[in-house]
Amino acid sequence: MCEEKRINEINETQQQVQTNLENSNEINQREEISQVNQNELSEENKQLKEKIAELENQLKEIQNAARIIKATFENYKLDVDRQIRDATKSTALRIVKALIPILDDFKRAFKYYESDRDLEKFKLGVEKIYEKLLKTLENEGLKIIDASGKFDPFNHEAFEKEERDDVEEYTILEVIEDGYTFNGQVVKPTKVRVAIKPRKKEENTKDNAANDQQNT
Repeated sequence: MCEEKRINEINETQQQVQTNLENSNEINQREEISQVNQNELSEENKQLKEKIAELENQLKEIQNAARIIKATFENYKLDVDRQIRDATKSTALRIVKALIPILDDFKRAFKYYESDRDLEKFKLGVEKIYEKLLKTLENEGLKIIDASGKFDPFNHEAFEKEERDDVEEYTILEVIEDGYTFNGQVVKPTKVRVAIKPRKKEENTKDNAANDQQNT
């Protein structure tokens, strides 16, 4: 019995040792896994920091590029404004130079009339000067607005209205003052006399129709 008891004790001791060894191995494994996880987290944290640093550098580059673009655009606007001013001055100077000979023509015409007093010749001379002036302005982009046909509120101004029943309503009857466009833009509408329907005749027709209904 003593021998059997001793054997049992030895077995129990071996089992306890085995259990302790297994527990120790499990603890070691857990510690190894924990260490691996910490290493992985540390690596991920390092990568995130590197990515943040990279994004911050990209942001700085974008901000610098935006400042450069803004400065370039501001300089471009200044250059364009200066070019427009220079072009405007150049255009005005070209037109003035083209008009100076016409001023000289007017002075010659007045001087000729003072010495000759011939109204017919003076009239012909002024008409030629007018044609020359108009041609000069047309070369710069000025055009007389066409006033034939119907009234157009975008190009014409109804300076006078006339009741007419022999033409269609809003037909232009007469040009009172020429209108002009400059490079396609209206700078002065044409003043016209335009036809409208006779209002009194319409009122009388309505009154007669009302009286006929009452009598019926």
